[in-house]
Amino acid sequence: MFTQSNVEKNFYAENVLPQNRGKCFSVKDAFGAAIANNKLYVGDAKVHDANFAFLTTTLAKLITKPAEPLHFVTYGRDIDIDYGGGFVDYVTQYEVNWAGMMNEFRNVMGNNANYIPRVNAGLSQKKYDVYTFEVAYDLRWVELEKMKQIDISKSIQDIYQNAIMAGADLFSQKVAYEGIGGHKGLFNHDDRVQITMIDNSGASATHAGFKGMTDEAVTSWFNGMFAYYLVGGGMNLAILPNRILVPSFVGKDLTGRMSALYTSTLRKFLTEFNLAKDEAEDESFKVVIVSRPGLDNAGTNGVGRIVAYRKDKAFLRLDVPWKMQHYITLPNMDKMAYTSAFVMQISEIIMPYNVSNEELGVISYWDFTK
Repeated sequence: MFTQSNVEKNFYAENVLPQNRGKCFSVKDAFGAAIANNKLYVGDAKVHDANFAFLTTTLAKLITKPAEPLHFVTYGRDIDIDYGGGFVDYVTQYEVNWAGMMNEFRNVMGNNANYIPRVNAGLSQKKYDVYTFEVAYDLRWVELEKMKQIDISKSIQDIYQNAIMAGADLFSQKVAYEGIGGHKGLFNHDDRVQITMIDNSGASATHAGFKGMTDEAVTSWFNGMFAYYLVGGGMNLAILPNRILVPSFVGKDLTGRMSALYTSTLRKFLTEFNLAKDEAEDESFKVVIVSRPGLDNAGTNGVGRIVAYRKDKAFLRLDVPWKMQHYITLPNMDKMAYTSAFVMQISEIIMPYNVSNEELGVISYWDFTK
């Protein structure tokens, strides 16, 4: 049984000193002056989470989108790319060769020659090398656990994959513009592309391009380049250049020249009013002039090169039999990580209608002398 009892003493009140009863306590009263003056603030501190891992806490706003490196490539704009085919050793193409072509005399019958012309055609196989781009990364298990504590918009796997894709893009641009492994690219295939020198001796300085030359002289040069294709190609409109790559200082100069009425730049004028467009007999034909810094120090004298060509897969292309993609992920016990491998294949530059620098091809180089 419970026995009723009366509480005769206030245990809380009895434990407070008489002189302090009825008072409000300050932090200083409760903890002392040293602690109150020096320790009672929020700052960076090491604490333990539920898994006894160290975490850093601070009063800060977290920007959830990480600041990743920026990169930009242009080879996909300048060159048509054909995807597919799987893993291969090389890319091959058959080329047709004609022999015994008829002419205006040999195909005339009844000329007392009693002779029927013969025409032969043969196939030859051309092989193009393929480069395999391989890269892998190790994602440690500890790092994965750490990333679970941070709320950002991208996973660490995505960050690694973005870095790999950027590397693949830069590798592909190197293959496309300059070439690797003994092969050349679009900017330096001097052995297979005809080179014509641009007399810019009147330019204001070296590496000046058209600076110092009048608008009329520049316009005359552009139309002369198109005339070179028309005459040399027997008025073949299919090979007329529709894409012209120029050094960056040339692009800046062409855009910096304004008409007297400030209604158009010289670059815009050249793309709209030129011999190629007038002869094309096609309203959809369009000439594009774009700057490429890789041409600034290219050319015979290293002072700038202009590349003109018809942008068409039949004349200029890159093949990517295997697009850059994740191939396999396996656990790596030695490193306590997951190892992911990525693979891509890309061919050397393919320009089947440029066989020698001694004859006109679809792609042509125009080098500044100064």
